[in-house]
Amino acid sequence: MFEIGNTLREARVRRNLTLQQVEEDIKIRVKYVQAMENEDWDVMPGVTYVKGFLRTYSTYLGLDPNVIIDEFRSRAMVPSEEFHEPFGGSSIIGKPRSHRGRNTIVVVAVVCLLALGAIYTLGILNGDDGDAEPTTRPAALGIGSPSPSPSQSPKPEATSTGLPAWQRNLIKIEATDGDCWMEVRRNDAQGIVLFSGTLQKGDVEKFKGKQIWMTLGAPGNARLNVEGKNVKLKSDTGPWTVEVVKGRVVQGPDI
Repeated sequence: MFEIGNTLREARVRRNLTLQQVEEDIKIRVKYVQAMENEDWDVMPGVTYVKGFLRTYSTYLGLDPNVIIDEFRSRAMVPSEEFHEPFGGSSIIGKPRSHRGRNTIVVVAVVCLLALGAIYTLGILNGDDGDAEPTTRPAALGIGSPSPSPSQSPKPEATSTGLPAWQRNLIKIEATDGDCWMEVRRNDAQGIVLFSGTLQKGDVEKFKGKQIWMTLGAPGNARLNVEGKNVKLKSDTGPWTVEVVKGRVVQGPDI
């Protein structure tokens, strides 16, 4: 067992970095950097933030983030599910459904067989043997097949706001100036997690929904685009919360 706070502080001191320099570089507020070095976890907004901030800070200092997070996990005694973070960040749509029992499969199979039998019986009663073809063809009646009209490229469906359908409720986040940890949920802070992880510089993630809630660990490193328009993030340091409802953006430190 080792001390997380002392390990982080010693690594920072070896690099001759001040707390203000750290805040400027990784866009995490000084009070949260100090909280990590003092292991004062109650100051942090939540367990998920601790994980993201520890990963960002330890990587910045040249330490192995997995070792740091594993040590925190063992002390906090938090279930491992809360610390699941796919490599490089990935979408998390929820827990997989449990396997259904054999009885359910049997019932479904029986229902399908009964339905097929009913269809077959109705076909016989109607005199449809499945192979007969209509005796009267359009050509016999002197009706010619209409010549195909020249193909036209379909126009994108426009909304009442003038946006094409594919762009409506589309949100794009790009890590432009450095890494940025973020968590994205559907609807609100308790909604289904769509993404939880760290965007590496140059990475882009896209989300679509009428109401999207997100928290950015380093908003100064990210660029937000909503329905094709760039939205200025009003803070360079995290955590910073952004909520998008039908294209309307609300943001703040805690909304």
